[in-house]
Amino acid sequence: MITPRPFGTLPTGASTHLYSMNDGPVTVRVTDLGATIVGIDAPGAAGTPADVVLGYDDAPAYFPNTPYFFGATVGPSANRVERAEVPINGTVYHLPQNENGNNLHTDHEHGLHALVWDATVDEAACAITFRCSVADGAYGLPGARSFTVRYTLAGATLTVDYEATTDAPTFFNLTNHTYFNMAGQGSGTVLNQTLQLAATHYLPIDGASIPTGEIRAVAGTPFAFGAAHAIGRNLAADDEQLALAHGYDHCFCIDGYDAAAAHSGSAPTPRFAARAVDPASGRGMELWTSLPGLQLYTGNFLDEDHGKAGATYRPQEGFALEPQFYPATPSHPAFPQAIYDAAHPYRARNEYRFFTA
Repeated sequence: MITPRPFGTLPTGASTHLYSMNDGPVTVRVTDLGATIVGIDAPGAAGTPADVVLGYDDAPAYFPNTPYFFGATVGPSANRVERAEVPINGTVYHLPQNENGNNLHTDHEHGLHALVWDATVDEAACAITFRCSVADGAYGLPGARSFTVRYTLAGATLTVDYEATTDAPTFFNLTNHTYFNMAGQGSGTVLNQTLQLAATHYLPIDGASIPTGEIRAVAGTPFAFGAAHAIGRNLAADDEQLALAHGYDHCFCIDGYDAAAAHSGSAPTPRFAARAVDPASGRGMELWTSLPGLQLYTGNFLDEDHGKAGATYRPQEGFALEPQFYPATPSHPAFPQAIYDAAHPYRARNEYRFFTA
């Protein structure tokens, strides 16, 4: 069942809508502003539901949704691009320099997260498809581009399918920027919640949070999440990488990525990437993705007094799991590359599988 309702009028005069999707134990709320995930109500072991997504109560609060990008579809370039430069076929294209001479999340005021997307409801499939387009040269990148994000809810699994097409070779690196708290948004720290990541390597960063190009093994470091443990267990460790980011804000290289399959144009196949559990409530989630990387951000700089239902969000009161191509990919040819053209559209799939432990 899908129920739409008005979600507020933006300062631009544009009207927005919130869509509530329900197919059993889980309810998902998404908005046409930024194809954004606004809320997910998931049950705990005792059957009590809680909204596990940080965010706001109406669309004007999400516009333009900076600096946190709560729940947003971020693109066409997510995360950081060194010097804001993207070389394509011998030409260097320039994104906005909006963070220490680099680029972060494309355009903070006008990126995909700040657009009102067209929405199509498929009641029979319990699915909503959002679409938007941008002109050649928008955000400094080539190609007239079209973007599609489809949310499908089946029982306790939310599937998110992405497609982006272009009429010229261009750079696509989309992500979803939802912050989770498996105890419920506004319930305090996530440091006692457990996390497992299917990653034997991660990307070290420099002082500007740009990956250095090294792909480093997690073994013997605070970045080893192969076995589930509390998110906060190693946050106080004497580790240069944790100090640089004031916690975790690093891309993990999810095992089993197939670059050839990813650019073949065939339907993407997700693989296990992460498992998060709140031991107190027994509420858990697995994230499966077809993408090569997963950015873990432990909300190190959260400071929001106007969250949903009067909630406040402080550092480490939410964590983001952002499936994506590696940040700074254009600077490092050894990384999986994210250049697509008219014959090879961008396609990706993420699955959020909720359960009780």
